[in-house]
Amino acid sequence: MYRKAEISDIDKIKSIPSINLTEDEIKKYINNDLRYLYVYENDEKDIVSASFFGTDEIDDDDYDSEIYGIYTRNIKNKDVINSEVLFETKRELFDKGYRNLIVWCDEKNEKMRKFLKSSGGVESKKRENNNKIEVAYTYELLDYSD
Repeated sequence: MYRKAEISDIDKIKSIPSINLTEDEIKKYINNDLRYLYVYENDEKDIVSASFFGTDEIDDDDYDSEIYGIYTRNIKNKDVINSEVLFETKRELFDKGYRNLIVWCDEKNEKMRKFLKSSGGVESKKRENNNKIEVAYTYELLDYSD
């Protein structure tokens, strides 16, 4: 189940590998009108993935929303969960009124680049960030309602 994160979820979110945010930083996503944090729970109600996205860090006028990161536990169906979380995040952004999404990833992360491209992302630009080259994948958000 994909849902908005709550303050009571913070410890479970922090336990997802590769999330290097403090409790206060996570709270800023939960209690903010320009940043969002949604989680994905498995059937046992364990949080197995978290999607950080919003509008307040975008430095490109062509896009009105950005996914800052999707973090998923290293479990056997991780790729399926990542696909579902990306889809649900795009739906949530559309429902909030956003229409253009940008996602940045490390140019050397071939697996992520392949994933973003296969999910409909269009490689649109590059930038240098912390001595690394990042590639932007962009999406026109659509009405994904059932």
